[in-house]
Amino acid sequence: MEPNKIKDKPIEEMSYEEALTELEALSNKMSQGGLTLDESVQTYQRGVELGAHCQKLLDTAQKKIQKLDAQLTDITKQDLREDIPF
Repeated sequence: MEPNKIKDKPIEEMSYEEALTELEALSNKMSQGGLTLDESVQTYQRGVELGAHCQKLLDTAQKKIQKLDAQLTDITKQDLREDIPF
């Protein structure tokens, strides 16, 4: 997706990769300097919002992985019980 298209997209609709790409671009923009105080504050605010969104998506992914791990553990335990002859 083109960088300008990403910025037009609401943060809540962004994938992790899209949000991270924009966050990196904002970080580079701030590192280069030349922004007014207002632009710096707006850029920083957007960065915080993007960072929070990325963290939310990572937390959701971690919960899904933990749930899948628990299911796999249950399946494995069940298979082990079925292998016991008594």
